[in-house]
Amino acid sequence: MTGLRAVILPAYVGEVYAVGPVAGTWLPTTYSLGRVEVISPKLVVRWLRGEALRLADRLDPDPAQVDWLPPRTYHVARPGSHCCDDLRKWAEDDGTDGYVRETLRARQPFRTEFADQDCTYVLSIWLSTARTEDVRAPPSPAVQRVGTLWPTSPGEPTACL
Repeated sequence: MTGLRAVILPAYVGEVYAVGPVAGTWLPTTYSLGRVEVISPKLVVRWLRGEALRLADRLDPDPAQVDWLPPRTYHVARPGSHCCDDLRKWAEDDGTDGYVRETLRARQPFRTEFADQDCTYVLSIWLSTARTEDVRAPPSPAVQRVGTLWPTSPGEPTACL
């Protein structure tokens, strides 16, 4: 294995999943909704915030953002905290980036949960260093030999410059 070396790269893993009961058995099951692995904490936090907005828009479209929802047809189905509103607030909060990155810098996993009527949505990030890649070693510096030409075929004489 000449010229190859293993490099351990830190990887930040972001994951979004839902935990809820399966219809019929009502046993709790985990459903993966998205996963990413990047080498930058800034990128993984940006991805997680985007996934929170995407999830909120899929569960309950924001009436201010959609054209197909006529006015006066939108109403809150239940009073109190709403999962989609909480997801939007978390994703749009400017303090989210700093807090999550400080948690990751301390090598601690980050996890936040948003409860809905029948399931819980979990957004999480953790540091994984198990990823390795084979990287070619940099080539050795070329040796310049002044005054000789290397033969192009065996038996051909070398010439001096």
